[in-house]
Amino acid sequence: MAETSYPNPGVTELQHERLLGRALPSGLLGHPDDQALVYADNTGTREIRIRASRQGVVEGYGWANDAAVITKTLAANTSGSTRVDLVVLRLNRSTWSVTVQIVQGTPGAGAPAATRNPSTGSGTTYEIELATVTVANNVTTLAGSTVTDKAWYLNEDGQILCESDRRPPHHPGRSAFEVDTGRWILSDGTNWRNAVDDSGVLAVPLLTGFSATENNLQRRGGVCVLNLKVQRTNAAFPAGAITKVANVPSGFAPTFPVQSAVLWWSGGLPAGLRVTSAGIYVVTPAGVTVGEDRTVDGSLVWHAT
Repeated sequence: MAETSYPNPGVTELQHERLLGRALPSGLLGHPDDQALVYADNTGTREIRIRASRQGVVEGYGWANDAAVITKTLAANTSGSTRVDLVVLRLNRSTWSVTVQIVQGTPGAGAPAATRNPSTGSGTTYEIELATVTVANNVTTLAGSTVTDKAWYLNEDGQILCESDRRPPHHPGRSAFEVDTGRWILSDGTNWRNAVDDSGVLAVPLLTGFSATENNLQRRGGVCVLNLKVQRTNAAFPAGAITKVANVPSGFAPTFPVQSAVLWWSGGLPAGLRVTSAGIYVVTPAGVTVGEDRTVDGSLVWHAT
C-alpha cells in the first residue's frame, strides 16, 4: 500500500470534502437574527422563496445565491391529510454541486429527516435543514406562517450560532452558541448539555392578576435559582388547587417538574410553589386558601433543559 497526501500535488472533490468538511462546520453564513432564508408570501401555486444574496457551506462546499430571489414549487397535496415538507441545502456528490432542494414529506406524518451520508460511505448526498413547510390538503397558495425556520449559522471564525429551537445536528464534542438564551451548549452525541451560561438576574413574567414583592430568577451553568414572593391581587388562591402565576422564560424550563415540599405563606398555613416546563404554579392543599392579602413565598432550584 502506498501513502498519499493532498492537496499537493492535486486534490479530488471527495478529498476536498474529507479535508474541509471535517474542519469546517456546515451552515448558513450570517446570524440567526437575519431574515429567514426560506419564506412564503401567499403568491404563486404552492411557491416558496429563497432570499437573494445569501451564502452557506455544506461539507466544505460553498453555496451562494445571487441578486435574484429563487422560487421553488412544492408538489400538490390531495391526500386528505396535512403534509410537512423539508427544505434543505444539498451537496450532490455526483455533480459536486450544492443546491436548495425540497424533500417531500408523508401526509399525516411529521417532516422527513435530512440525509447526511458520510463522505466515507457510499451515499451521494449530504443535506442540512433550512426550513419546514406545512402543506395543507388541496392548498393552492402558501402563507408565511406555513414556513418554519430550521437553519443555523456560522460566525466569522466558524463558530456555530443557533437558537434553542433550531440547533445543528449532534456530534460528540460539538459546541454552539444560542443567541436567544445566551448560553454555550455542548453535544454528547445524543443530547445537548449546557456548557457555559449566565443569564444574569431577571424577573419571571407574571400573569395578569398577580404581583410579586420579590421576583428573581437566574440560570448559571444550567442551574436555575428562583426566589418568588407572589400575591394574587384580585381573588384568593383556591383551596386544593394548582394556580398558574407565571410563565417560564425561554431557556429556563426544568428537565422535570420541581416543587417545594412545604412553603409557608404569611399567615401560617402551608402552600407550595411548583415549576414545570409549562409555567410556575402555586399549589394549595385541600381546605386551605390563600387570600389576596397574603403572599406565597418560596425558593426553588432546578436544571434547565
